[in-house]
Amino acid sequence: MIEKWKDTVFGSDFGMTFLEFIENRFEKNISISLLYQNTNVEKYLKNPELLNDRTDNNVYLVDADEIEIAHYENYFEYIHFEDFIIGLSAMIVESSINKKLDLRKAYGHKIYEFKYEKTEITPIYAALKNIYEYPNKYVLFEMCLEEEKKETLADVKEILIEFEKIINENWA
Repeated sequence: MIEKWKDTVFGSDFGMTFLEFIENRFEKNISISLLYQNTNVEKYLKNPELLNDRTDNNVYLVDADEIEIAHYENYFEYIHFEDFIIGLSAMIVESSINKKLDLRKAYGHKIYEFKYEKTEITPIYAALKNIYEYPNKYVLFEMCLEEEKKETLADVKEILIEFEKIINENWA
């Protein structure tokens, strides 16, 4: 499925930054907890009201405990929250459907084992749903032409439908 959404997920500058971050930071295994350790995305998932402060809705791609140092040294990579969530959601869907995450289908070079629990992905699903329902709250959609916005939202809707199936699975 990820090959169908690769332009939406990894085709932009921020999307490619996210893909490079994944491939440079992780070898064979990815987990939600590892992503939390290597970014600050968790703060937005736990406190989504922070996204209303549009001056800082960036996810920093650095060890979570090094973010203050990175700010001080003025060196850090970041992507918009919505780019991170759309990319991560597509990765979750791909790994669920195919039992592995093959980024070679989407401009990447590696295959991953991607582990997660329902409690970990539920807030990510909620964030993706919010992005789909309220796109005008997010910088990504301000930068898109109307046709690009429609195409992106169509892909996000498809990802959301597949993601909902994962959420509704029996997680015994």
